[in-house]
Amino acid sequence: MSNLTRDVLIKTIVAKEMQEQQCSDYTQKLKTTYHKWEHESSNVLCQKYNQIQHTNITVDLLEP
Repeated sequence: MSNLTRDVLIKTIVAKEMQEQQCSDYTQKLKTTYHKWEHESSNVLCQKYNQIQHTNITVDLLEP
């Protein structure tokens, strides 16, 4: 497994959510979605990442 950081988790989550979007203003939705996830706690990011990737990572495994 590659080094996991908050940034990697955020980008993975945002990419997955954007795959499911059918909106006309893609750029604005991307900015809004990214902003939403970059302000979430590391615990919430790990939970969402685990749900998407079917893994079981914890905050302790994240690189600074």
